[in-house]
Amino acid sequence: MRTFPPLPVDSADVGTLQEWAGSGDGASTVARRARIVLLSADGLGPTAVAAELGCSKQTVITWRERYRADGLTGLRDAPRSGRPVSVDPAAVIERTLQELPPRLRARRWSSRLLASELGVSNVAVANVWRSWGVVPREGGRVRLATEPPLDDAPAAVAGMHLDPDPRLLMLTVGKSCGAPVPLRERPRLGARLDDLEAGRHSDPDALAAFLAAFDDVPADVLRLVADDAPPVVTGWAGRRGVALHVVPRTLSFTRLARVASVLAGRTAAGAVSVAELRQALVGHVPGRPFAWVDPELVATDMH
Repeated sequence: MRTFPPLPVDSADVGTLQEWAGSGDGASTVARRARIVLLSADGLGPTAVAAELGCSKQTVITWRERYRADGLTGLRDAPRSGRPVSVDPAAVIERTLQELPPRLRARRWSSRLLASELGVSNVAVANVWRSWGVVPREGGRVRLATEPPLDDAPAAVAGMHLDPDPRLLMLTVGKSCGAPVPLRERPRLGARLDDLEAGRHSDPDALAAFLAAFDDVPADVLRLVADDAPPVVTGWAGRRGVALHVVPRTLSFTRLARVASVLAGRTAAGAVSVAELRQALVGHVPGRPFAWVDPELVATDMH
């Protein structure tokens, strides 16, 4: 096992850390933090400590640094002076999409359980979930807070259309085959989606062509996510019998799209579709509408 430089621990703290680590009462959260520090003091790196304790690598890093900065006080839940711990929304979402460790004996993440894992407040976790439009479910699944809610697990990204109004994400659903792609190996859309400049004017013809590309795809495998639902979109979805999920005005379309792409990347085919969409986003010409359709799904070339 690879070793790291031992985490410096004050000799006066060792006894207290050992006492906390052996606690079996309501201080179990502090007990885990103490074990993180003690194992780190023995020279174990974050990955090894995380495997030993059944928590995330980020949790280990958080509490190592909290001890390094504030000593024993940093491991307690009590409020303390100084700059509050910052919350990384990406870390919250990534952990939300992972199954709970068996030791937690829970079926899905709660804000308090996840906050304990990440070393942040449960209010901060709840705020991230709310602003990203996700509701945790069992086994690392989430419900996307569209109207109506999108419960189906995406199998792949079938297409994306972006201009000032509307912005559309076409997903396919269905049973996945083969081993799932590990979360950290799934392609991400990232900030390139947030920063895309699609110009100031909508292109009705491009929108109609995008929707028409899916006319021959079975409606029951499609899910259309839109940040707006003009008549051309609702009319097409109604005629085809495709489920339409509208993103509320209070939520960000790009954030929901980013989460959906990570969910779709769970399958090998889904990961390929996300990677191809990401490449298309990289090659987009600023100031022009963006339209992409998975070439494996439909024959129409949207480029």
